Amino acid sequence: MSDKICVICSDGVEEMELIVPIDIFRRAGIVSEIISAEATPSVTSAHNVVIVADGMLADVNVDDFGVLVVPGGPSSFKKQPLRVELVRQFYKKNKLICAICAAPIILHEAGVLDGKKFCCHPCVYDSLKAANRDARVVVDENLITAKGPGVAAEFALEIVRYTKGDPAANKVKEEMFL
Repeated sequence: MSDKICVICSDGVEEMELIVPIDIFRRAGIVSEIISAEATPSVTSAHNVVIVADGMLADVNVDDFGVLVVPGGPSSFKKQPLRVELVRQFYKKNKLICAICAAPIILHEAGVLDGKKFCCHPCVYDSLKAANRDARVVVDENLITAKGPGVAAEFALEIVRYTKGDPAANKVKEEMFL
């Protein structure tokens, strides 16, 4: 399996949940690409940071990636059928799917959470009643979820651990004093 990571984002993305994982992936030597689900490569985060994506959602070939990461924030509530379809494609190919904060709502929309253990931000508890409310990060087979921006580094390290193993995750953790 390729460990190349597709990180999809939209206007309103929580910037910590986007940038912290990408930084950690790259420190671990994992190729990651920011993919815009908007009409342009420029995405404006929840706190008005402009991010220029590496590519566009319409151009993504699922076979080029081994991992999908969906950061949360207000962007999680946007209706973007192509984003939901991308989640479904990764799921059908049994690839690693990761979501943080409110983004598990997108996984729910794609039908990925059925029968899975997961966590999410409290703002989506009403919609995702099966969420583990105590966990910070949950790994269940090929699904990794996390509670919110405060655990972005923990979330990213679990993805590194899953794709590259304990030594790679521990090395990055040590280097970053986490």
